[in-house]
Amino acid sequence: MRIINNHIARSFRSVFFALILVLFLQGCGGGPRFEQTVSLEEFKNSFGGQSSQLNDRDLLVMPLMPENDNIAGDYLLGAGDLLSIIVFETEDLNSEVRVSSTGIINVTLLGAVNVLNLSAAEAEQKIEKLYSKNYLYNPHVSVHIKDHVSKQITLLGAVKAPGTYNYVSRRRLLDILAMGNGLTEKAGSFCYVTRHDAKSGKRVSYMVDLDELMKRGDMASNHTILGGDVIYIPESGQCFVDGAVRKPGTYPISNNMSISEAIALAGGLASYADDDSIKLVRYMGRGRERLVVSLSYAQLQAGVGDTLFLQDQDIIFAESSATGKLMAGSGLTIGFMGTGVSFSDPEARRGR
Repeated sequence: MRIINNHIARSFRSVFFALILVLFLQGCGGGPRFEQTVSLEEFKNSFGGQSSQLNDRDLLVMPLMPENDNIAGDYLLGAGDLLSIIVFETEDLNSEVRVSSTGIINVTLLGAVNVLNLSAAEAEQKIEKLYSKNYLYNPHVSVHIKDHVSKQITLLGAVKAPGTYNYVSRRRLLDILAMGNGLTEKAGSFCYVTRHDAKSGKRVSYMVDLDELMKRGDMASNHTILGGDVIYIPESGQCFVDGAVRKPGTYPISNNMSISEAIALAGGLASYADDDSIKLVRYMGRGRERLVVSLSYAQLQAGVGDTLFLQDQDIIFAESSATGKLMAGSGLTIGFMGTGVSFSDPEARRGR
């Protein structure tokens, strides 16, 4: 009897804890919320029945590349690069070496020299300085990169010649697009540049307005491209559906496609979606604010969004409900000595 009572007590505590967790999550709002910046009527009046955008807190909208990107564009040496070292004072010191995984090269007489993230000119100066200490008077060294391996540029998407290209010297976006033989007829109005951020150690993606650059000749959008960058130009006529939907992803836009149709393409709303918070996102152009309009699923079913036709690169984001996520992810855990409540994040399961 005591075992049964303990079993009931544990079950009651588990259920009680789950209820407390529901109330807590409701009070916390269930994760990030994107506040509306304009009303639906204001949005309709502004855009004549077309869609909208998110504010700067939105994690989906990629940041714009810095306009004043004072970045050194010289190729920086890295693992795998093949170098030809010429010492003009004596041919006996000439060598051909490959940079190791740790950035080390073995130079005649000098031994191990670290050249990681140095330009060729900086490597020349470093080797000259080392030779001048004990071996040569006023040496002159040339470092030539014979094989660029560590810092290449990848060009993907709607370009005529996608592929991987060597980063030999300072390049800007137009230079790289020219290397790919230009854009195709299906190219969209934006491109995305993904690069390694030295401060955070992570890869960061930036949005660049190709219309500003290609059609309006705004050279402020002709950003410096670094070795290791990945440039992706999506085709026009695509929208992005993300958040609490069953099949998040990129979908083609048909004529007069509505928000409801885009959500249907993504398999519909997930069980944990917040029916009162479906966001429509549109980038307005460089230097212009991003707007937010929020719609409920009931409004969409009533046809309110049928005149908000999607445009190229629009984003539909369905926010999650804290209570819905809890209910979708909770379940009974039955063990030998008791029954409990378990929780598995439904968004994490969806990504498996």
